[in-house]
Amino acid sequence: MDEAMARRAARILVIDSDRVLLFCCTSAHRPEDGPWWITPGGGLEGAEDARSGAVRELAEETGLVVGEEELTGPVFEEEIEYRTWSGTQRQRQQYFVLQRAAFEIDRRAQTDWERRFIGEARWWTSAELRAATETVYPPNLADLIDQLTSLAKEA
Repeated sequence: MDEAMARRAARILVIDSDRVLLFCCTSAHRPEDGPWWITPGGGLEGAEDARSGAVRELAEETGLVVGEEELTGPVFEEEIEYRTWSGTQRQRQQYFVLQRAAFEIDRRAQTDWERRFIGEARWWTSAELRAATETVYPPNLADLIDQLTSLAKEA
């Protein structure tokens, strides 16, 4: 078993009322693992803090430019381990929330790797997440969305 490489990441729960934006992803190196659905976000660069990285990743992957002050959180943190073409990665990731009306995805700022890895974009309700037969990350996303939308309605 290889030693896991440490990686820090930031992810964004972009919520439109009671729906969350997810991307369908696949890997040419591990086709047996996909497809799966994830939130926008990704690895932090150098000493970049998670909030700055979340804003940068959101702009790269969706074309939506926001200020750091528009994010709430982090609202959830997790450590995951997964295999890549170069070995096992152990990723510590923080999730932020952005309340935003649904928008059209602009992929022009995506890297070549993101264009190959990230496919369809879709807005999901928590009910749709619970009924999904596809893999969704994080696994507790439906509960998290319900909690966040409930808190937003109370505010």
